[in-house]
Amino acid sequence: MDKKKSKEIIFEIEKGFKESNIKLPVYLKLELAKLILNLIGRKKKFGLFVILGWQRKWGKFTDISDKTQDIFVKRHINIMKIKKRPSGRHDVSTTINFDGAILIDKKGNIIHSGVIIEGLRPKVVAEKINPGQFKDLSEQFGFKEKVHSRHLAAITSSYIFKNTTVFTVSEETNSFHIFENGKIIYSYV
Repeated sequence: MDKKKSKEIIFEIEKGFKESNIKLPVYLKLELAKLILNLIGRKKKFGLFVILGWQRKWGKFTDISDKTQDIFVKRHINIMKIKKRPSGRHDVSTTINFDGAILIDKKGNIIHSGVIIEGLRPKVVAEKINPGQFKDLSEQFGFKEKVHSRHLAAITSSYIFKNTTVFTVSEETNSFHIFENGKIIYSYV
């Protein structure tokens, strides 16, 4: 992705964030979007699932299958400082091959990586958001193309975990989505 296209995408995303009712700072959401778009520009075919606005009270929904993937548990870094740090062991780019989600609190501190989010029940949430007859959950949630578990978990997370903004990158297509309140607020395919 070239710089011009990236700037256009950021402009569109910023407009959406300014209209958002999620109580997270717009500058924080934008910084995370820029970080992810930068990774998309540098890396080929990776998957990513990030929840911004994570609260510890939601811990009952989490599990860690591989503790070596939770590289931020003891050493939190703030996404606003990532550009100033050299790429290294505690850089978001090192997590792109991890399974699971990256959890970031409302101040921008990355607190966990490689987290499995459990008990979300996407079908139940989809039925609450958009009841009716659909051929699959992708269509019911409003995706233009068929998506798989990472994206279904992400959009469901944005509904269940109130006041969060959730980001995904598809490993198969490199598509980038942002979700709030169980809805797609930005999609780049």
